[in-house]
Amino acid sequence: MGSRQSLQDMIAAAPKIGGKKSDVAYGIIKRAIIFRYYAPGTLLREQELARELQCSQGTVREALMHLVEDGLVQRSGYRGTQVTDISHAEAAEMVRVRLSIERSVAQGIAQNGISAVDRDALEAMIADMEQAHIREDQFQGAELDRAFHARIAEAAGMALLSPILQRCSLHIHRFTLGGLEVPRDFFQESGVGKEHQALLDELLSRDEARATAAMAGHLRHILTRWAPSLLETVGDAAFSMPAA
Repeated sequence: MGSRQSLQDMIAAAPKIGGKKSDVAYGIIKRAIIFRYYAPGTLLREQELARELQCSQGTVREALMHLVEDGLVQRSGYRGTQVTDISHAEAAEMVRVRLSIERSVAQGIAQNGISAVDRDALEAMIADMEQAHIREDQFQGAELDRAFHARIAEAAGMALLSPILQRCSLHIHRFTLGGLEVPRDFFQESGVGKEHQALLDELLSRDEARATAAMAGHLRHILTRWAPSLLETVGDAAFSMPAA
């Protein structure tokens, strides 16, 4: 994953134009949690964050509330705001949940196709992923990956499942990007854009077996390279089982 990023690196990586200040603060703190600059159990103090991010405490408070919704932090009256943790068992269960949803999504796309608008949006996301890959920005690449899969779910008519899918994907990314299993040269080697374009092509084949197999294979490939121990826990059989 390369050398550990400093908070200043994360601030520098934040968008400089447009967007609410709280959204910018949210992105910086989220990145810091994903890459374990703020390790599980870290107490996040609004006043300190406001000083570091050069914004108001109100802006920080709004960002923290968004992170509560993500499950990345928890707030309590006497303990303040703390960074949550994710166990290996929780991450494995989220993989199983994500696999189940993604299989159903793939089946729906194969049966009904998607609109030209959705296809254009997905291909634009793939292009953006490739740019993130070139910049070696793993965080933005993961953000785009979640947006891509959420858009596929919505295109399949499963918008109500999209938040569940995004929540699982976020914490799987947190487990992998923040873990020790990620090879340092992974992001340089991985053809992120090509992988997602190949997946999209299979989903649009109108062949249910091909589409569901491609989605399962895509998720298995991610675990093979990012978190082999999660793949071992979930088991190869889970990725070869037919959709219900």
